[in-house]
Amino acid sequence: MAEKKKYQIKVQGKLVPVSQEVYLTYYRMRRHERHLEEKDIAHGVFYYSALDTEETNDEDAMPDLVSPRVEDIITDKLMAEKLHKCLACLSKDERDLIYALYFQRKTQVELEKETGIKQQTISYWECQIRMKLKKMMEK
Repeated sequence: MAEKKKYQIKVQGKLVPVSQEVYLTYYRMRRHERHLEEKDIAHGVFYYSALDTEETNDEDAMPDLVSPRVEDIITDKLMAEKLHKCLACLSKDERDLIYALYFQRKTQVELEKETGIKQQTISYWECQIRMKLKKMMEK
C-alpha cells in the first residue's frame, strides 16, 4: 500500500506538519517573494530598511518633508500672538475696518455700500493701518 506523503513547513526553526493545501500555498508565497526580491535586485531597487541595525532604524532618520517643522509652527504661533497684541493697540475704527476686511472677508466695495465711505478712502485707510501694524510688529 502506498504511504501517504507528509507535508511540513519550518516555523521558528521547527518542522510543523500541515495539509497539502497549506504546504503548496506557503511555498507558492515564498517563491513569489523570492521572485519579487530578484526583480528588485535586477532593477537596482534599494530599501532603507537595509540600513537598519539593532540600535537604529534609518527609515526613521529620513526627514519628513510633508509635515511642518516645529520651528515654523512656533514662529507662526509667536507671530500670531504679537499680531493680536498689535491689533489691540489700534483704535476701534481701525480694528473694525481690519476685522471686516480680513476676518469677515468683506470687499472694499461691500464696505462702501454698507458705510457710505468711498472705496478709495477705505483702500487708503487699509494701507495706512497695514503700515502701522507692520511698524508695530517690527518693534
